[in-house]
Amino acid sequence: MRLKQYRLSRLSLTVGGLMLSLMGCQQNGGGDESRHDRNSIPTLVGEHLYACEDGTQLDGDFLVDGLTLDLAILPNQKPIRLTAPDTGLTYVGDKLNVSLTGVDTLKLVRADQKPLICRRTRTISKQGRLHPP
Repeated sequence: MRLKQYRLSRLSLTVGGLMLSLMGCQQNGGGDESRHDRNSIPTLVGEHLYACEDGTQLDGDFLVDGLTLDLAILPNQKPIRLTAPDTGLTYVGDKLNVSLTGVDTLKLVRADQKPLICRRTRTISKQGRLHPP
């Protein structure tokens, strides 16, 4: 019972912190560059765009539970749904694992390929505003 309360408390803090950090960012530039209709994804907390070492561009959509990530290779790959068993653990999907290795960095591990490090280039908040990393 205590462990369950701890996990719920930790999840609430993480999601709350993420939401506050997204809301507290300063707007960068103008216009809505979101790839999504916000009304069709009501659980979307924020959209993070990443640039990887090999030039790959990623769109990561973090959902409100904090344990779900929809990740797509830009410009037009269909998103892959990844889930983490708990806050701070690796997101797991079909032949793909994603670890958040820092505030603005993620590591992509795909089957039969070397790990790929990607850095966040910007965040698009729930309201569609651009924010620097």
